[in-house]
Amino acid sequence: MESKDTFIKTFPFVWIYTGIIAITFLIFINQIWAVSFVLGSVTSLMTMSMLYKSSRRVVESDKITAQKLAVRNYAFRYFFYVLILVVSGYFDSLELLATAIGLFSFKIVFYIVLLIESRGGKK
Repeated sequence: MESKDTFIKTFPFVWIYTGIIAITFLIFINQIWAVSFVLGSVTSLMTMSMLYKSSRRVVESDKITAQKLAVRNYAFRYFFYVLILVVSGYFDSLELLATAIGLFSFKIVFYIVLLIESRGGKK
């Protein structure tokens, strides 16, 4: 399986993961943790979707333009992460740690999907 296919395949699994973790937080901790986690996870999904869509333009560009686009996209994604964390830290109705955990949700699920696919490919 190509990594591009794995990247695309990860999106629905992240929604499932987000739902399970949010319900777990809601039951065992509180609603603030659940909402904060969902905020971080949805932000992660949105930025990874933007990364996927913009990477085609980067690949099709010449070297100088590609470098500028890649840096601009990278800076925008991390600026957005910082903005979400600042908003989460500012409002008492959000939990900063839960939002930060949610921001890692796509990477966590992506690595799990890669691990499962690599084990399945060895048989």
